[in-house]
Amino acid sequence: MKASMRIFFLVPCMMLMLGAPTVSHATTFSVSGQVWENGTTTNVPVLGSSIFGTTPTATFTVTNPSAADLFNFFNSTDIGLSSFLTTDPNGHSNGDTLTYQSGSSAANDSINDDLFQFTGTTTLTNGVYTFAHDDGLILYLNGSTAINAGGPTSAETTDFTVCPSCAFTAGTYSFTLDYAEVDGPPAELVTDLPLTGPPVAATPEPGSIFLLGTGLLAAAGAVRRRMIA
Repeated sequence: MKASMRIFFLVPCMMLMLGAPTVSHATTFSVSGQVWENGTTTNVPVLGSSIFGTTPTATFTVTNPSAADLFNFFNSTDIGLSSFLTTDPNGHSNGDTLTYQSGSSAANDSINDDLFQFTGTTTLTNGVYTFAHDDGLILYLNGSTAINAGGPTSAETTDFTVCPSCAFTAGTYSFTLDYAEVDGPPAELVTDLPLTGPPVAATPEPGSIFLLGTGLLAAAGAVRRRMIA
Protein backbone atom coordinates (compact mmCIF):
# COMPACT_ATOMS: atom_id res chain seq x y z
CA MET A 1 0.00 0.00 0.00
CA LYS A 2 2.80 2.39 0.92
CA ALA A 3 4.61 1.72 -2.34
CA SER A 4 1.48 2.40 -4.38
CA MET A 5 0.90 5.64 -2.48
CA ARG A 6 4.48 6.69 -3.20
CA ILE A 7 4.01 6.11 -6.91
CA PHE A 8 0.67 7.94 -6.78
CA PHE A 9 2.39 11.12 -5.61
CA LEU A 10 5.59 10.68 -7.63
CA VAL A 11 3.87 10.62 -11.04
CA PRO A 12 2.27 14.08 -10.84
CA CYS A 13 5.49 15.52 -9.46
CA MET A 14 7.42 14.21 -12.43
CA MET A 15 4.80 15.66 -14.75
CA LEU A 16 5.20 19.05 -13.12
CA MET A 17 8.99 18.86 -13.50
CA LEU A 18 8.76 18.02 -17.20
CA GLY A 19 6.18 20.69 -17.87
CA ALA A 20 7.87 23.42 -15.86
CA PRO A 21 9.19 26.43 -17.82
CA THR A 22 12.86 26.11 -18.71
CA VAL A 23 15.15 28.62 -17.04
CA SER A 24 17.75 29.63 -19.60
CA HIS A 25 20.83 31.75 -20.06
CA ALA A 26 20.60 35.22 -21.61
CA THR A 27 20.10 35.22 -25.37
CA THR A 28 23.13 35.99 -27.50
CA PHE A 29 23.30 36.94 -31.18
CA SER A 30 25.78 35.68 -33.73
CA VAL A 31 26.98 36.30 -37.26
CA SER A 32 29.10 34.21 -39.61
CA GLY A 33 32.19 35.66 -41.25
CA GLN A 34 35.10 34.79 -43.49
CA VAL A 35 38.24 36.61 -44.55
CA TRP A 36 40.58 36.47 -47.52
CA GLU A 37 44.11 37.74 -46.89
CA ASN A 38 45.44 39.97 -49.67
CA GLY A 39 41.97 39.65 -51.16
CA THR A 40 41.77 43.08 -52.75
CA THR A 41 44.03 46.08 -53.16
CA THR A 42 41.62 48.66 -54.59
CA ASN A 43 38.07 48.38 -53.29
CA VAL A 44 35.35 45.95 -52.27
CA PRO A 45 34.59 43.48 -55.09
CA VAL A 46 30.95 43.23 -56.06
CA LEU A 47 28.93 40.14 -55.21
CA GLY A 48 29.70 37.35 -57.64
CA SER A 49 33.35 38.35 -58.13
CA SER A 50 35.74 35.44 -58.56
CA ILE A 51 37.46 35.89 -55.21
CA PHE A 52 34.30 34.85 -53.38
CA GLY A 53 34.56 31.46 -55.07
CA THR A 54 38.01 30.81 -53.61
CA THR A 55 38.84 29.28 -50.24
CA PRO A 56 38.98 31.94 -47.50
CA THR A 57 41.96 32.25 -45.19
CA ALA A 58 39.72 31.85 -42.14
CA THR A 59 36.07 31.36 -41.24
CA PHE A 60 34.59 32.36 -37.90
CA THR A 61 31.56 33.41 -35.89
CA VAL A 62 31.23 36.31 -33.50
CA THR A 63 28.56 36.46 -30.79
CA ASN A 64 27.33 39.25 -28.55
CA PRO A 65 24.48 39.68 -26.03
CA SER A 66 23.30 42.72 -28.04
CA ALA A 67 22.41 42.57 -31.73
CA ALA A 68 23.13 46.30 -32.10
CA ASP A 69 26.65 45.89 -30.61
CA LEU A 70 27.74 42.91 -32.68
CA PHE A 71 29.55 44.95 -35.37
CA ASN A 72 31.99 47.07 -33.38
CA PHE A 73 35.39 46.30 -34.91
CA PHE A 74 38.52 48.46 -34.81
CA ASN A 75 42.27 48.14 -35.13
CA SER A 76 44.65 51.10 -35.10
CA THR A 77 47.64 49.21 -36.53
CA ASP A 78 46.13 46.53 -38.85
CA ILE A 79 48.09 43.95 -36.81
CA GLY A 80 45.95 41.03 -35.67
CA LEU A 81 42.81 39.54 -37.18
CA SER A 82 41.48 38.50 -33.77
CA SER A 83 42.32 41.90 -32.32
CA PHE A 84 40.27 43.65 -35.02
CA LEU A 85 37.21 41.47 -34.40
CA THR A 86 37.27 41.81 -30.59
CA THR A 87 38.29 45.45 -30.05
CA ASP A 88 36.17 48.63 -30.14
CA PRO A 89 37.26 52.13 -31.29
CA ASN A 90 38.16 53.02 -27.69
CA GLY A 91 40.70 50.24 -27.57
CA HIS A 92 38.58 48.13 -25.21
CA SER A 93 36.98 44.73 -25.61
CA ASN A 94 33.86 45.06 -27.77
CA GLY A 95 32.05 42.28 -25.90
CA ASP A 96 32.17 39.89 -28.86
CA THR A 97 33.12 36.25 -28.47
CA LEU A 98 35.16 35.07 -31.46
CA THR A 99 35.19 31.41 -32.52
CA TYR A 100 37.18 30.13 -35.50
CA GLN A 101 35.78 27.34 -37.65
CA SER A 102 38.91 27.29 -39.83
CA GLY A 103 42.15 29.22 -40.19
CA SER A 104 42.75 29.96 -36.51
CA SER A 105 46.48 30.11 -37.31
CA ALA A 106 45.76 33.48 -38.99
CA ALA A 107 44.58 35.00 -35.71
CA ASN A 108 47.61 37.29 -35.41
CA ASP A 109 48.02 38.07 -39.12
CA SER A 110 47.93 41.59 -40.52
CA ILE A 111 44.54 42.58 -41.92
CA ASN A 112 45.87 45.13 -44.40
CA ASP A 113 44.56 44.31 -47.90
CA ASP A 114 42.09 41.83 -46.42
CA LEU A 115 38.55 41.22 -47.62
CA PHE A 116 35.81 40.26 -45.15
CA GLN A 117 32.36 38.86 -45.82
CA PHE A 118 29.64 38.55 -43.17
CA THR A 119 26.36 36.75 -43.79
CA GLY A 120 23.19 36.14 -41.84
CA THR A 121 19.54 37.03 -41.43
CA THR A 122 18.27 40.21 -39.84
CA THR A 123 14.98 41.80 -38.83
CA LEU A 124 14.99 45.57 -39.39
CA THR A 125 12.69 48.19 -37.90
CA ASN A 126 12.02 51.72 -39.12
CA GLY A 127 14.79 54.17 -38.35
CA VAL A 128 18.14 55.63 -39.43
CA TYR A 129 21.19 53.48 -38.87
CA THR A 130 24.86 54.44 -39.23
CA PHE A 131 27.97 52.66 -40.49
CA ALA A 132 31.35 54.06 -39.46
CA HIS A 133 33.93 52.49 -41.73
CA ASP A 134 37.52 52.68 -42.92
CA ASP A 135 37.79 51.42 -45.63
CA GLY A 136 34.87 50.47 -47.87
CA LEU A 137 31.78 48.29 -47.60
CA ILE A 138 28.88 47.00 -49.66
CA LEU A 139 25.68 45.78 -47.99
CA TYR A 140 23.19 43.52 -49.77
CA LEU A 141 19.70 42.74 -48.45
CA ASN A 142 17.93 39.80 -50.11
CA GLY A 143 20.56 40.06 -52.84
CA SER A 144 19.84 43.74 -53.66
CA THR A 145 22.37 46.49 -52.99
CA ALA A 146 21.41 48.54 -49.93
CA ILE A 147 24.70 50.42 -49.42
CA ASN A 148 27.47 50.83 -51.97
CA ALA A 149 30.47 52.54 -50.39
CA GLY A 150 33.15 50.24 -51.76
CA GLY A 151 36.07 52.55 -51.05
CA PRO A 152 38.87 52.89 -50.50
CA THR A 153 38.05 55.69 -48.09
CA SER A 154 39.38 57.50 -45.09
CA ALA A 155 37.23 57.16 -41.98
CA GLU A 156 33.65 58.13 -42.84
CA THR A 157 30.05 57.43 -41.89
CA THR A 158 27.29 56.14 -44.14
CA ASP A 159 23.65 56.30 -43.09
CA PHE A 160 21.01 53.71 -43.95
CA THR A 161 17.31 54.43 -43.55
CA VAL A 162 14.49 51.91 -43.15
CA CYS A 163 10.98 53.37 -43.56
CA PRO A 164 7.61 52.64 -45.23
CA SER A 165 8.48 54.76 -48.28
CA CYS A 166 12.18 53.80 -48.47
CA ALA A 167 13.81 51.31 -50.80
CA PHE A 168 13.97 48.92 -47.86
CA THR A 169 11.06 48.71 -45.45
CA ALA A 170 10.85 47.08 -42.03
CA GLY A 171 11.02 43.31 -42.22
CA THR A 172 13.27 40.26 -42.21
CA TYR A 173 16.05 39.98 -44.77
CA SER A 174 19.01 37.80 -45.57
CA PHE A 175 22.13 39.94 -45.75
CA THR A 176 25.66 39.91 -47.06
CA LEU A 177 28.09 42.56 -45.85
CA ASP A 178 31.42 42.82 -47.67
CA TYR A 179 34.14 44.97 -46.12
CA ALA A 180 37.74 45.57 -47.14
CA GLU A 181 40.71 47.08 -45.34
CA VAL A 182 42.78 48.17 -48.35
CA ASP A 183 44.59 51.44 -47.65
CA GLY A 184 46.56 50.97 -44.44
CA PRO A 185 45.52 51.47 -40.81
CA PRO A 186 43.31 52.11 -39.05
CA ALA A 187 40.64 49.50 -39.79
CA GLU A 188 37.09 50.20 -38.64
CA LEU A 189 33.66 48.65 -39.14
CA VAL A 190 31.03 49.81 -36.67
CA THR A 191 27.25 49.87 -37.05
CA ASP A 192 24.13 49.93 -34.92
CA LEU A 193 22.19 48.18 -37.69
CA PRO A 194 21.24 44.78 -36.15
CA LEU A 195 22.84 42.46 -38.70
CA THR A 196 22.88 39.02 -37.10
CA GLY A 197 22.15 35.41 -37.60
CA PRO A 198 19.28 33.77 -35.71
CA PRO A 199 19.63 34.11 -31.92
CA VAL A 200 21.79 31.42 -30.36
CA ALA A 201 19.47 28.90 -28.70
CA ALA A 202 19.18 29.40 -24.96
CA THR A 203 20.35 26.45 -22.89
CA PRO A 204 18.51 25.16 -19.82
CA GLU A 205 20.04 25.40 -16.39
CA PRO A 206 20.04 21.83 -14.97
CA GLY A 207 20.58 23.11 -11.45
CA SER A 208 17.35 25.11 -11.52
CA ILE A 209 15.35 22.16 -12.81
CA PHE A 210 16.87 19.86 -10.17
CA LEU A 211 15.99 22.25 -7.34
CA LEU A 212 12.43 22.57 -8.61
CA GLY A 213 12.03 18.80 -8.80
CA THR A 214 13.52 18.28 -5.34
CA GLY A 215 11.07 20.75 -3.84
CA LEU A 216 8.10 19.11 -5.52
CA LEU A 217 9.14 15.64 -4.35
CA ALA A 218 9.61 16.87 -0.78
CA ALA A 219 6.15 18.45 -0.81
CA ALA A 220 4.63 15.24 -2.15
CA GLY A 221 6.33 13.24 0.59
CA ALA A 222 4.91 15.48 3.29
CA VAL A 223 1.38 15.10 1.94
CA ARG A 224 1.77 11.33 1.72
CA ARG A 225 2.90 11.07 5.35
CA ARG A 226 -0.10 13.06 6.52
CA MET A 227 -2.52 10.79 4.63
CA ILE A 228 -0.87 7.63 6.04
CA ALA A 229 -1.03 9.06 9.58
